[in-house]
Amino acid sequence: MSKSSAPVQGRSIPGSTAVELSLKDERWRADLSASMGGSGRDPDPHDLLDSSLVACTILTLQVYAKRKQYPLESVEVSLLHDEDDTTYRMQRQITLGGALSQQQKDDLLRVANACPLHKALHKKFEIATQIV
Repeated sequence: MSKSSAPVQGRSIPGSTAVELSLKDERWRADLSASMGGSGRDPDPHDLLDSSLVACTILTLQVYAKRKQYPLESVEVSLLHDEDDTTYRMQRQITLGGALSQQQKDDLLRVANACPLHKALHKKFEIATQIV
């Protein structure tokens, strides 16, 4: 089954290294890191990728815990990454709040590792690019 998304749009901001991104009516920005010559005020593209996995993890755990009626009160996720020429490594730490049993925590870990973005990041990526 093929899934498609609405297009994410991006445009340069004159006189800046920052870009404006949009999806439907939502707007946000990204920039180069300060060490790369950007302002350092906006997330860089790697930050956006990492934050996508963090958000997906939290949302997936909240929905699943509610459906299973687990006493999940809060979720915090911290993610660090490093990379070399062949591997982009993500280290994700999840802190769960609430009176959860060890079995429920183990189940939530399983679910975190099956969130939609986690699964997508394990797929083969194909990128078709054209200049119009």
